Amino acid sequence: MKIADMDLGARPLLLAPMEDVTDPAFRLMCKQFGADMVYTEFVSADALIRSVSKTEQKLNISDRERPVAIQIYGKDTPTMVEAARIVEQARPDILDVNFGCPVKRVAGKGAGAGMLQNVPLMLEITRAVVDAVKIPVTVKTRLGWDADHKIIVTLAEQLQDCG
Repeated sequence: MKIADMDLGARPLLLAPMEDVTDPAFRLMCKQFGADMVYTEFVSADALIRSVSKTEQKLNISDRERPVAIQIYGKDTPTMVEAARIVEQARPDILDVNFGCPVKRVAGKGAGAGMLQNVPLMLEITRAVVDAVKIPVTVKTRLGWDADHKIIVTLAEQLQDCG
């Protein structure tokens, strides 16, 4: 599996981003036990651009964690672009955009998996974030909004066209 110039091997073990779980100590422990790549907890773009202290702390990464990704979520293009630029300053190896979180407080507000109900905006945000930063950008999403709207194949092709 390759992400940009980063080769993670044939069957990499990736630590998923998990709220209140994937803090620095947990990420380092997972690296010691064989994780090929780790993710921070997901970061609210809105809270990040408002300089919320607890959110900014989620950007703390160490070289011992590498490769490491920081994941952001949000629902509008300007906020996501500004948050992506802030994240890039923390020097992660990858910026991951969360379009997959099904939690009501996230998806119910149109972010995370809620973005699957507005694919044009999802694509706009992705293009803008990719254009705003120099680090590789990946996207986490779901098969679709529900069992009747599985769009992942078409969506993956469209997201790939975003760069």
